[in-house]
Parts: sequence; C-alpha cells; structure tokens
Amino acid sequence: MLWIVVLWIVLLISILGLYWIYDGYGRFLQVCSLVYGAAPVKTREAATIDTQKQLPSITVLLTVHNEERVIEDRIQNLLQCDYPRHLLDILVASDGSTDRTAEIVSRYADSGVRLLESPGLGKTATQNLAFRQIESELVVFTDADIQFDTGFLRQIAGPFADPLVGAVDGRLLYTRDEQPTTVVGQGFYWNYELKVRYLESRMGLLAVVAGACFALRRKLFVPMDPSIGEDCIVPLDVVSQGYLVLHEPTAVAYDRYDDSAELTLRRRIRMTLRNWQGTWTRPALLNPLKKPGYAFALWSHKLLRWLSPVFLGLATCSATGLLVAAPGWLSILAVMPFVMLFGLAASGWMAGRTGLRLPGAGTAFSFVLANTAFMIGIWRATLGERIHSYRNG
Repeated sequence: MLWIVVLWIVLLISILGLYWIYDGYGRFLQVCSLVYGAAPVKTREAATIDTQKQLPSITVLLTVHNEERVIEDRIQNLLQCDYPRHLLDILVASDGSTDRTAEIVSRYADSGVRLLESPGLGKTATQNLAFRQIESELVVFTDADIQFDTGFLRQIAGPFADPLVGAVDGRLLYTRDEQPTTVVGQGFYWNYELKVRYLESRMGLLAVVAGACFALRRKLFVPMDPSIGEDCIVPLDVVSQGYLVLHEPTAVAYDRYDDSAELTLRRRIRMTLRNWQGTWTRPALLNPLKKPGYAFALWSHKLLRWLSPVFLGLATCSATGLLVAAPGWLSILAVMPFVMLFGLAASGWMAGRTGLRLPGAGTAFSFVLANTAFMIGIWRATLGERIHSYRNG
C-alpha cells in the first residue's frame, strides 16, 4: 500500500537525519580536513612564538549572581593563572547579588580585582554594561563555577597572534568535585561536540563557543540583545565581521559534573531557547547563497541538532506505524532500535534510584534527555518566550 511506502520513506529519511546530526557530519568534516587541510591561520607554534614577544592585555569578565559559595575560590584560581599581572585585569560584574558576593570580591581590590555592581539587569545586559569599563585587547568570558588550568590564559591568547582571529574557544572538561584533579568521562554528547568544534575550527567554519571559557578581541564586541546568551551571539558577530573563531584544545577549563537530571534539563531548555532565537537574528549566516560555509556548519551543527527530536519522533512513529499496519520481521527490525533506546533511557533514569546500571543506559538517557530539552526549548521559543533574568539553573 502507498501509505506503507510513505512510512518507510519517512523512517529512512529520519534515520539518515539523526545519523548526520550525531555522527555523519563529524565524519564528513574529518574527511574534508584531511583533503583540504586546515584554515589559513598561523600554526600554534608560530602563534606561541609571537605571543612570547608581546603578550596581549587581557580582562577576565566574570559575571555572577549570588555566588558567595564559590566566588573566592574562583578569584584565587584566576590570580594563580600563569599570566603577567600587569597585563591581566579581573572584572567581577555582580548582577543584583543579595548575598555576600560583593563583599568577598571587594577584599581582593588590592590584588587588582575590580567589582562592578548592576541592579539585576540580567547576565547579558550586565555584560554589555561591563564592556564600557574594559580597555584591554582581549576579553575572556567565564563563570563563577569554572576553574581554569594554570596555563589557560596563555593558551587562549596564543591564536590571537594572527590578525584574522577574532575569538578563541577553550576546551571545557568536567570533573566530579571542585578540584580539577579527576576528569570524568565526558559522555558521547560532549565528546562529539568537542570533536566537531575542533574540526570546524580547522576548516575555518566555527561559529560556536563555550560561554564559560572563551576569549574575544575587544574591538569586535557588539552590544548584545539582553535575551540572547554571549555564547551564541558573540561568535556569530565575530564571523559576520570577517574574522575567524578558533577552538584551542590546550586552553583547558573545568566544570563540575552534575548528576541532577532535572537541573541538566532546565539548563538545556534555557540554552536551546536563547540560542535558537539568537541564531535566527543573524539570517545572513544561515543563507547558503551568502555564506555557504558558515550556513552549512550552522545548520548541521546547531539548527538540525536542536531539531533532532523532530527526526526522532518521526522515526519512532513511522516505525511503530509499520509494526501495526504491516507486522513482520522487517517491521520488528525497524521498531526494535527505538524500543531499546527508550528502554535503556528508562533504565538510565532509574539507575539513580535502584543502583542498577545497564551498559549504554547512561548514554541513552542523556540522548533522550537532551532531545526532550531541545523539543521544549524550541517550543517555548516558537511561543515567543524570552529570557532576560540571570538564573543559575
């Protein structure tokens, strides 16, 4: 019957879409990087030699809200970074904090740490305000619950020796505790993300950064829409001005791994909502007739990934429909991967309560959780919801 053929076509297209999003695109970039080589920028060795002659001045912009629990450790971590003190400025922008955050930051005034207080404008609006007080060549964006490796600032500054480079993304890794001593397994999702960023960087197509650990050439800053995150809009503005965004894998920063599925879901929904809206504010970069390379990368890396729950839903429904309408071994084979996926995801969700862990359950749960967040985030963005307030969760 015709509609059974249609179900098979929808199933195959959806599976191919999911494969491209979570594996095929990365493999394609890998082949391209081998065939065409790296982007036309200086090698890391050349950049390192140049920066030894004249290191750029850097301002670390730390935007916080009620972070009294971690702010002192964060400041000490920044002060311990291997970078000349006369070239390093630390600006803590406290956005409407009602705890002891401002008091703790003020203690470090003699160490060159500046405090800027804003009346609850929201994170992005506070960053816009902070840039009026920054005069350094480079600005490093970071958060209160991040820890930099000692050599982070030198490594993130290195690629800027090339005048084509406008922003540099650091390598964010996860630890189980507050001390970056033991890096935990990063998981399939984040490992693939880091791989794609590295390959896009080599090809000169990167327009994505980690908001907790990236650097910007100060002169390229464009005031941001308060409802859009800096990790989304800053790299888009950099490439719109004709500069490159690079990923520097030796500039390592650490974040604490959080086992809370609820918190992870909330953060990913928020990220999806803001980044979906932000990416569409730069339509020229999504137009293959105007910016073919960046359009290809942004659609494959960002937009299609946020739309992956659509592919997943279509694939699941079409496979189920085939089993109901035309039962047989082919239909059973078609539906079994989705039964296994959601079964393993349920096991991964229950693991925290039962202690029983099945191989692949954690990966399946993370995959389903991420797609759930993408779906909710896009839905809320479609309804016109916008986020201005600063939230930790």
